[in-house]
Amino acid sequence: MRAEMPIRADNYWDGSKRPRPAAQPFDSDAAVDVAVIGAGYTGLSTAYHLKAAEPSLDVAVLEGETVGFGASGRNAGFVMTLFGASLGLMKALHGAERVRAAHAYMERSIAALEEMIGEHKLDCDFERGGFLKVATTPRYAARIRDEIETLEALGIHGHRWLESDELNGRVRSPTYVGACLEPGCGLINPRKWVDALGRLAADAGARIYEHSRVARVERVGGKFRLTSNGATLTAEKVVFASNGYTHLIPGMRSKQLPAYVFIVVTEPLSVQQIASIGWAGREGIEDGRNFMHFYRLTPDNRLLMGGGPGFVPFGGRMTHDAHPAAWEHLEDFVGTTFPGLRGVKIAHRWGGAFSVTADSTPQIGTMHDGAAVYSVGCTGHGVAMTHMNGRILRDLVLGRTSELTELWFVNRRAMPLPPEPIRSIGAKAVTAAMALDDWWCDRGGTTS
Repeated sequence: MRAEMPIRADNYWDGSKRPRPAAQPFDSDAAVDVAVIGAGYTGLSTAYHLKAAEPSLDVAVLEGETVGFGASGRNAGFVMTLFGASLGLMKALHGAERVRAAHAYMERSIAALEEMIGEHKLDCDFERGGFLKVATTPRYAARIRDEIETLEALGIHGHRWLESDELNGRVRSPTYVGACLEPGCGLINPRKWVDALGRLAADAGARIYEHSRVARVERVGGKFRLTSNGATLTAEKVVFASNGYTHLIPGMRSKQLPAYVFIVVTEPLSVQQIASIGWAGREGIEDGRNFMHFYRLTPDNRLLMGGGPGFVPFGGRMTHDAHPAAWEHLEDFVGTTFPGLRGVKIAHRWGGAFSVTADSTPQIGTMHDGAAVYSVGCTGHGVAMTHMNGRILRDLVLGRTSELTELWFVNRRAMPLPPEPIRSIGAKAVTAAMALDDWWCDRGGTTS
């Protein structure tokens, strides 16, 4: 490990926070119509859309830390169409028609996000520069080209294979052998986006409480009682919108598990350093590995590099935001991918958890005869979809039947996660198989 590498996690996006008065903790008994647990993209979007649809509703959002503390404030800001873990897995599990519907939902989510930013004049550094999935060996190239063919066969168009010469005209790396270009995707500043959703929800009249971890949720006499900071919030309905932290809420442990990913960000790149790699289109980039690397340029021309080593913590422990070995791997990977950037100073390092379900497919649904709703399992691709998920949750809370509530992944029958230690043993077996496959393909293997 490099001696100068700090252990402390330092999130680059936190520098984008706008000054605001601190939200008060929930510390006095109260009653509301709807209680939302979690002040990330999903919870804040749900609160905003509920108040926009029914201004008379009394809506309270309880956040265990601060607005955007979890994945919503820590991700890389990729606004993508990928639904679930991978195209191949989703097609194998759910079939062609459901994959088409999910892709249409993701395209609609991106368009609605862009429309929402424009309507409210939100400063979120949003740009539709497109997305590149790059191949670094012939095996990855074959897989990515197979994905393009599958998409075309499903009637999903707009994905194009780039040979290495054309690709290196966009972004130069000696590791690239080709890529899939998807023009409709984009990038956003995740911190500005979650803060904007918080302001919209608060301006609409939702009450947001920070440092208000929910210790207990009970159903008594047809109402919910949420305990936080020793006080009780009574609610007619409750929204579970805590994604990667949902397993910490009593009664929700079987819905999802957290998986950790890590990110580093460099100092601002010089004109010469940027010229060495090109990247005039500023596309978001992922490679074809199972444990993929993802990277982008930030608005102030730093390189953000994430992914690579990741893990599922035993027992769902949420104490792994710092991981020096993963950060060191990412720093080395910067130099491998872009030799002209080898040795560039790393200014920020952090990590965080995202939500994974038993079948790596998002789940939105109801419980307690519709009095409770939840959303989990964005599998690391929730930036685009979570604000739209908030609209689904709004309709479910209000008891509305809409085209959104009729989507196949809403109230679908889903396999629960097993208890420990079976859960962790299973997760380790899956991740070990994925890592072995990456090892083989990185060495030029030609069979799946």
